[in-house]
Amino acid sequence: MREPGRAAETTSYLWLYRTGRYSPPIVLYEYQRTRAAEHPKAFLAGSKGYLHVDGYAGYNGLADVTLVGCWAHARRKFDDALLSLPVRKTG
Repeated sequence: MREPGRAAETTSYLWLYRTGRYSPPIVLYEYQRTRAAEHPKAFLAGSKGYLHVDGYAGYNGLADVTLVGCWAHARRKFDDALLSLPVRKTG
């Protein structure tokens, strides 16, 4: 990105927010310079319900929100565990 005062290779973040299954479909991408927890906390202030997350600790502490995990991220942990096992010899 071209941002005044920032190198092109500087890391930035897009936060993705989407309405739930039974609400009108809205998808919002919010640009932020950091991954600080203050961003989702500010955007989601006053929200209630379920929040589908990737395990990032920045979502902890949101009032009236139940965090639900992402199966793709959970699967990666199982893959990592399998790869850490010793190689099994056969025959």
